[in-house]
Amino acid sequence: MKLIGYARTTIIDNDLDAQINTLTNFGCDEIHHESFDVIDEKQLTSELETVLSKLQPDDTLVICSLNRLGRSTRQLTELTQEFKGSGIHLVSLDDEIDTREPMGEIYFKMMNSLAHMECNLIKERTLVGLNNARKKGKIGGRPKIDDRTVKRIRHLYHEKRETIQFIASKCNVSIGTCYKYINLSENEAAKLSQ
Repeated sequence: MKLIGYARTTIIDNDLDAQINTLTNFGCDEIHHESFDVIDEKQLTSELETVLSKLQPDDTLVICSLNRLGRSTRQLTELTQEFKGSGIHLVSLDDEIDTREPMGEIYFKMMNSLAHMECNLIKERTLVGLNNARKKGKIGGRPKIDDRTVKRIRHLYHEKRETIQFIASKCNVSIGTCYKYINLSENEAAKLSQ
């Protein structure tokens, strides 16, 4: 049952010392921190990922504010769902959230509801966009390739004079599309031209 503190600066609040002092005063056993503007290309994982990998059931992650933990509502809801499922507690000092207390369960329920709401909103916006596109005559997907282009791809490839990259560029298609038509059997290729 460790108290692990995590601090992160943002572009509008670059005061890391104040967060570290707050977490120390709260009694954190260890404190991890990172800055929004430090990008270490050699470092493959962020400090937050390191902290999350250390957390065990009944440990508590302590932050000063929710915006230090999640960079988006989606990330925050995913993290809190992960905490709930793993038996990890969360304390956000400025937001007065403590999931170790009975009232903290309400936070988990609220975040779960937000996750479902956001998922439904994304689905709804996608369907509205697709419906509007269909009304304008746009079906979506990749455009069909005419028979002449298919024959040209196959002919250029089987002559073995050009690279697949050149053929794709010359026929204005992707390399994957080239391979799709190159790998057709003679019978399948004949069916395309019918």
